[in-house]
Amino acid sequence: MDFFTKTEKDILFSADKIIVGFSGGADSTLLLHKTFNFLTESNSENKLLALHINHQSQSESHAWEEHCQKFCQDREIHLQTEKVEVTAKGEGFEAAARSARLALFNSFGKNTVIILGHHLDDQIETILFRIFRGTGMKGLSGIKRQSTLGSKVVLRPLFDLTKKEIIELLDKERLNYITDQSNHDNSFSRNYLRNTVIPKIYEKWPGAKKNISRMANIIRKQNILYESYLETVLERVADEDGLKLDELKNLDYFERAELIRIWLDKQSFSTPNESQMKEIEKSFFQSRQESNPVIKFQREDAQRLGVILTKTNNYLIAEEINE
Repeated sequence: MDFFTKTEKDILFSADKIIVGFSGGADSTLLLHKTFNFLTESNSENKLLALHINHQSQSESHAWEEHCQKFCQDREIHLQTEKVEVTAKGEGFEAAARSARLALFNSFGKNTVIILGHHLDDQIETILFRIFRGTGMKGLSGIKRQSTLGSKVVLRPLFDLTKKEIIELLDKERLNYITDQSNHDNSFSRNYLRNTVIPKIYEKWPGAKKNISRMANIIRKQNILYESYLETVLERVADEDGLKLDELKNLDYFERAELIRIWLDKQSFSTPNESQMKEIEKSFFQSRQESNPVIKFQREDAQRLGVILTKTNNYLIAEEINE
């Protein structure tokens, strides 16, 4: 099996640094093993860094770190371990841990490629989770095999493999990995979905995994067409100074909201949720002409830049939050 696509290989060859997120679990173990083998074959293994993030959340955390150290020492893979304090505020532990990981990934240089272990079962889980929380077309398209984090490329080469297939490959290669017992704790929303809801779905509809994955691929392509249309409109209502408020006022609420979202997204800013968009509508399009509203928002997981929206010379202006 060719682990990386031709495009992914080209990206890896041109990178200054290649970081594999390495928890020591099944997914990241196969990921690191395959990445190391590929880079060794091309004499590029010096670019590789395995990054182990110790969340210090379980009694086994230290043992997991030691396992990762031994795995990398045996193969002469450079390992960086980082201890993080996970403070769950309103978003819950899972989201707070993800925020901590993203902050570390963001600390690396521009020409860095990050390789993560998301697989097909993660894709199905993510799409269903987003449906239950409420999502739009972009959310229904699921996780991308290739995406960006700021200026860095993120690759997910396990994307077409199921968890079962990953375990089979590990057994074939005789690779040891750790098992996180907290994955069986159904008090976490993701675990409940993975361990209770999804098996029931597959029991009733055996083809659901394949069909949901196909749906995500179709919606992703439809979303590209949809965003292409919005890009065309954006050329008319935006210039280097910002979004033209007079032009936006001529559009209906939904199209205006979608244009604001794509405009912010193109600049790597956080995009507003529905309640934030209603506040933008009220402040910038329903308030008095002479008012000077200011709206701030940012994602709790820090994956996108926080943004301040203001009005200047009848333009909607977006600037990064620096606090």
